Amino acid sequence: MSDFPFDSDAEYNRYLFEYRHEGSEWGIEIIARSPADAQARLKALVFARYQGEIKYKIPVPRTGLFRRFASVLWPR
Repeated sequence: MSDFPFDSDAEYNRYLFEYRHEGSEWGIEIIARSPADAQARLKALVFARYQGEIKYKIPVPRTGLFRRFASVLWPR
């Protein structure tokens, strides 16, 4: 995932990390360019701040008319 909402994410992969909390196993997905980048991002989570609860996740089309419209609103 990039800083620009409609850039290509082709250079990024999804990496899974597991941890234990209160007797259960949990997982967290980190999107990064490489396993080393994912490890670095995991270490940076110690500086994370709570931003609120996510109520909905709305997929945004990455092609077509919407992408052209969005590129006008958010130029690179």
